[in-house]
Amino acid sequence: MTVADAITAYRAALQPVGEVVSFPLSALDRTGVPVTSCSLVDRSTGTVGHHGNGYGLTDEAAEVSGLGELAEGVLTGHGVSALRDRAVRLSFRELVAAQGVDRVADPLTLCLPAGSPYTSDMSLTWLPMERVRSGDTVWVPQEFVVNGPGELTDGVTAGTALVTPITNGLGAGSDRARALAHGLGEILQRHTNGLRFRALDSRSPVIDPAGLPPRVAALVDRLRAVGVEPVLKHAGTELGVVSTYAMGRDDSPDSRIMLTACGEAAHPDAETSLLKALLEYANSRARKAFCFGPRQAAMDLAPAAYRDGLDPSGGEPRAVAAMRAWADLSTDDLRALTEPDVGRTVGYDSIRLDLPPLPDQQALLDHLLSALAGHDVLATTVAVDGVVAVKVLVPGLEVETLSYGRIGEANARAALAADLDLVRVQPGPSGTHTERVLLTPQAQERLGGPVWWSRAVRDAIVGPRYPLYREPPRHSVEV
Repeated sequence: MTVADAITAYRAALQPVGEVVSFPLSALDRTGVPVTSCSLVDRSTGTVGHHGNGYGLTDEAAEVSGLGELAEGVLTGHGVSALRDRAVRLSFRELVAAQGVDRVADPLTLCLPAGSPYTSDMSLTWLPMERVRSGDTVWVPQEFVVNGPGELTDGVTAGTALVTPITNGLGAGSDRARALAHGLGEILQRHTNGLRFRALDSRSPVIDPAGLPPRVAALVDRLRAVGVEPVLKHAGTELGVVSTYAMGRDDSPDSRIMLTACGEAAHPDAETSLLKALLEYANSRARKAFCFGPRQAAMDLAPAAYRDGLDPSGGEPRAVAAMRAWADLSTDDLRALTEPDVGRTVGYDSIRLDLPPLPDQQALLDHLLSALAGHDVLATTVAVDGVVAVKVLVPGLEVETLSYGRIGEANARAALAADLDLVRVQPGPSGTHTERVLLTPQAQERLGGPVWWSRAVRDAIVGPRYPLYREPPRHSVEV
């Protein structure tokens, strides 16, 4: 499928749902990297309900990227609505008795928040997902299937849900292999950098720019030419991917919120990972300038349908408050708060995986599934007019540890190994470590006993950097 065909397909798939409003954001930054905002306007109300941002080396690539991000959220949301007729309301224990243990995802493997009140006798709403490798149906609590609190049913709210629903694991493309590979890549990205990103940035070394491959070096030089010094970081090489992120130093940002920009990526090929991270960094600069920079400049750029349909209210109160605190900081203080740590350096060759070429998306998917051989891989799939959208869930992989306190066996082990003092293995609560990490009996045994989490230590690590993990709604705060 050509880029033009992909744009046509995405627009056709979204057209029955609402009006697509797409426009470039590149004018807000001097890097010249194409960045696009794509939103969906409800035709009956005129309100903007969904957003996507795209980026690429060309304008067309940026539009495809933005439409893809928009489509994956919109279409999977509609797909979940279609599953509601099959929903069941039972406890884990009751559902296992009815379906068998192999057909029910144990919430203790899904990375619950420390201190969660969950028990196996708690009534939950369960939705079906598909086991990717076999096609079997697996029942999963709705909180892990939906994309946001507004999609919860049966009286469950953001305050009573097992976890805050998030969009991690979404993917879209012209076929299921492409969509699944994209969703898995996002999960792996978040899992592999979860305890190394931003607030714990000193744990990730800088990648020596001297040894970068040509495509990455060319983009680095392009940014340097306009006064932006990229800083490339290595989060980890594990589970079949090279996990990287990109930050930057800019003495004269077009908008000061750009000082907080960052891009992330995880891909088996180190060059592809770094290129994606750099492009996402450029996207982050323009996107943040549009969403949280001077409001008038953003509104001057946006079409009337976007401006008239905006509702910047709501959002997570903690994220709104933390971003408002940023607005009160001086530019120098904001720079100091969010600048990258450059204390250690590694060579590019040391982060690479020795792999044969992966010629297409099916080969990429096969590689990722092989690397995740020890994990179940579940998905919901929606196909509309030549576009496939998925939401992927991988029990045992971790997200949102420093934001929502979600932690399981993997990050408990990683935190213990790094001596972060986020968790302690001890018989019971004591001092600041008072919230139990919910684990399977087997995981607890592997870790050496009960594990207890410290909210105070987490809060001290994150400090005033919370908006680097969770952002408030677009245009709700001007920094």
